[in-house]
Amino acid sequence: MDIEPIPEGLPPKLIPLYEEAMMIVEASPASSCALLRMLLQMLIQERGLRGRDLHKDINTLVDRGAPVGLLRALDAIGLAEEESRQPGQLNLINGHKDAQNMVMFVNLFVNQMP
Repeated sequence: MDIEPIPEGLPPKLIPLYEEAMMIVEASPASSCALLRMLLQMLIQERGLRGRDLHKDINTLVDRGAPVGLLRALDAIGLAEEESRQPGQLNLINGHKDAQNMVMFVNLFVNQMP
């Protein structure tokens, strides 16, 4: 998997976490996904939500005006609703493809959220 550049809208304090996730993606896609999920939770928390239940929080953000495409993208990364409530639980089946999908979602989130 190619290392993705840092999304332009990523808050500076979260850049080290993103960089670390990108550095380890080849050696450990599961670890990279865990870091990217943590990063996503922090991004959600910056928007005033808890960041514990990703589906619920993304739905709330969409209700507040975020693009509906975020919900579709959340489904595309294969994060089941049950897993979205349990931060320590990741159901990774496709390794690098799962990591690539998480990177795509984080980039989409950063680029589409005000």
